[in-house]
Amino acid sequence: NFEHKLNQIKPTDFHLDRVKEALALLNNPLQEIKIIHIAGTKGKGSTCAMMASILAHAGLKVGLYTSPHLHQVNERIRILDKSNLHSSDDFYGSISEDDLARILSQLRPVIAAIENKGSFLTYFEVLTLLAALYFQEQQVDVVVLETGLGGRLDATNAFDAFMAVITPISLDHVKILGNSLKQIAKEKAGIIKHSSMDVVIAPQEEAAMDVLKERCYELGITPKIVHPMLYKQLSIALKGDHQLTNAACAFEAINLLKERGFKISMEAISEGLKQVRWQGRFEIIQEKPVIVVDGAHNPASSTALAKTVLDEYQDRRIILILGLSADKDIKAVCEPLKLISDTIILTQAKHPRSHHFTQTEAKEIFADKKFHLTHNVQEALKLGLSKAKKDDVIIVTGSLFIVAEVRECINIKD
Repeated sequence: NFEHKLNQIKPTDFHLDRVKEALALLNNPLQEIKIIHIAGTKGKGSTCAMMASILAHAGLKVGLYTSPHLHQVNERIRILDKSNLHSSDDFYGSISEDDLARILSQLRPVIAAIENKGSFLTYFEVLTLLAALYFQEQQVDVVVLETGLGGRLDATNAFDAFMAVITPISLDHVKILGNSLKQIAKEKAGIIKHSSMDVVIAPQEEAAMDVLKERCYELGITPKIVHPMLYKQLSIALKGDHQLTNAACAFEAINLLKERGFKISMEAISEGLKQVRWQGRFEIIQEKPVIVVDGAHNPASSTALAKTVLDEYQDRRIILILGLSADKDIKAVCEPLKLISDTIILTQAKHPRSHHFTQTEAKEIFADKKFHLTHNVQEALKLGLSKAKKDDVIIVTGSLFIVAEVRECINIKD
């Protein structure tokens, strides 16, 4: 399970041979189904959720594959259609435990066949294969597929998508993807594979945009470059200025689908964006005091979070609960978050990748702030609530693992 030890693996650990061989043994599920493939550093999950919501509101049966999960692995594999859009379940349309177990049993001989040749499918690769079999079995109309890590060598890139959407790229997972925007953009651009693809590109820093455009032009593709300011009139359920960029990407992608013959009304687009749900991203899980959870785990995301907090709660006292994964740029993620609060509670998730803050490190990063070190999320939340008055706001961030544990403490896990 590479997800548990990203800071220990090498770029050479990733390749597509295993997955392609497994897909061949499974008679290549999804080869007849339209796939929209989404990569990027920021906003790819939100963009996937928006696109799936719009398509479901348009009456299509949509397979949605995302990662990581917050509480249960089932959340990664979902089917959205008009029958479940108004469900009260946060992760409506998730594959059932029975279907998950049944399809995993179908996969056993394939997993064994790969192992017999001296190779081993990873946890993420098995889930990706499982999702493909499930979506094919359920005869979905379209699949919205989020990359796990990078793009070029990600397991999801073993499928042939007819559309690629690249959300904003920034520095993250530098040990695996490269330590410059140019290198990371090359990995993300790897999902752009053939001349018949439609490509949507979010606003990018120049180094990343140059790489993405060059990839498109090599293949004879004219990409659709997104200009979020053109979509300021959109009403979006998800908070934060950065969500306008994600919504604009979804909107442009939907327009390209309409050009290909998909029947999607403006009402479906409008309702899809108004009713989209994407847990753990500026999600308010309690009032009085307000508790907001947001999985901002890299510098670009924490900068966007800080801006949203200042916009939404400019006159309120903020208490920050922060926990990060060890493979992140700790100082860079913390820098913008120092602007929003004078009371910072540092903690760590139960996850094996979680970072342990030391007194020395905390003093160096939060020199002029009141900070508290806690051993676990429950202790951090209890301390935060004891310090908060009913009009204060508690912001919980740093990693989705922290977000998940706080959601469970507040008992809103479905």
